Amino acid sequence: MKVMTDSEKENTGSRVIILRLRRCRRSDLIVDFLQKERIPHRIFFLNEDEEAQHLARKFQILASPGIIINGRAINPHQLITKCQMKDRKMVKAYIKKLLVRKGEEDD
Repeated sequence: MKVMTDSEKENTGSRVIILRLRRCRRSDLIVDFLQKERIPHRIFFLNEDEEAQHLARKFQILASPGIIINGRAINPHQLITKCQMKDRKMVKAYIKKLLVRKGEEDD
């Protein structure tokens, strides 16, 4: 598993990073969820941003959306199924658990 260094996290400006394409329904679901749950995140567009392409290569992300939480690539199928969010409370708890793993949480 690839892990992001602390300096790379600082350079991206967020502990939740979404690598996406402009017209990606799954990406829209993830971003909408993060916004509604007020989970700070940063979005990079794969087809427009060299940094997004670098992160995709580093974390071996081959499809949109690429999700990186606290420097770890997360399989989007852990959060969505059949183009719908899984149980919102469960997904929010899962993301918060990943954010707390480093001993800090944004609230």
